[in-house]
Amino acid sequence: MQATEIVTAVFGAGGLASLGLVFKAMQAKRDGFNRARAQHIEDLEKWRTEANKALREMQEVADYWRRVAADFEHQLRANGLNPNTTATKPDSAVV
Repeated sequence: MQATEIVTAVFGAGGLASLGLVFKAMQAKRDGFNRARAQHIEDLEKWRTEANKALREMQEVADYWRRVAADFEHQLRANGLNPNTTATKPDSAVV
């Protein structure tokens, strides 16, 4: 077969339409992947936002109890008492 016969066979008798369908299928697959990836990114962003919100709330609660403990310690010291504590400084604490 010569090259012209091959080209005629491929692009004749529906070959061009088949080639177009292959390209459309590849495009649809790529679009589907892009949509799935975009949805995944949106989910990750939502989960990160929720996790950051929960972290802020826990930090606020910890700060509240830290202030309560500091107030009680101040009240004890103001009344001449020296509070004993079992709390230990973590290794990462700056001295």
